[in-house]
Amino acid sequence: MKLNRILIAATLVAATALLWTSCKKEEQNVAPPDPENEVITTVRIVATNNADITDTWTATWKDLTPSDGNPDTTNATLKLKKDAVYTVSVLFLDETKTPAGDITAEVSERSNYHLICYEPSAGLNLTVVRTDKDNNSPALELGLKSKFTTGAVGTGRLNVSLHHQPSGKNGTDCSIGSTDADVNFAVQIE
Repeated sequence: MKLNRILIAATLVAATALLWTSCKKEEQNVAPPDPENEVITTVRIVATNNADITDTWTATWKDLTPSDGNPDTTNATLKLKKDAVYTVSVLFLDETKTPAGDITAEVSERSNYHLICYEPSAGLNLTVVRTDKDNNSPALELGLKSKFTTGAVGTGRLNVSLHHQPSGKNGTDCSIGSTDADVNFAVQIE
């Protein structure tokens, strides 16, 4: 009889332990989803000569129908003076909406997730320095605002790309993350 009570007690303990472990839920860390890439149809650069504010150029690259692969580059040329310094801003728009969506404001709000990269073509006498920062600590480069310094007369292209970097942003590496926009502007230094 005593042996039966011991066996019943042991069976109850084993069943309770099994029930306890099968009902216990695993703790999980759930991170919020990363913000999605933006829809961008238009990239606009505005460059103002620091020595002559009347020397302001606006260049616009536009593709309202990205599926056809024929962007409108009619106004995608920057004409800059040689040996000059320009204050530059870049704007990103979604013109599939009415009124157009201002993606620049979204990039600014989520600056910690973005980096704008500028790559002049080989031989183009143009140096680009980003002048604005995000909200990271320490703050990292963003690129909505920048400084263009020109050298000798020449022509080439300037690649402007907006990178979506929700993790791993370091303020300089343009190979991290996905690309929201990747466009080319013609540049004439006169």
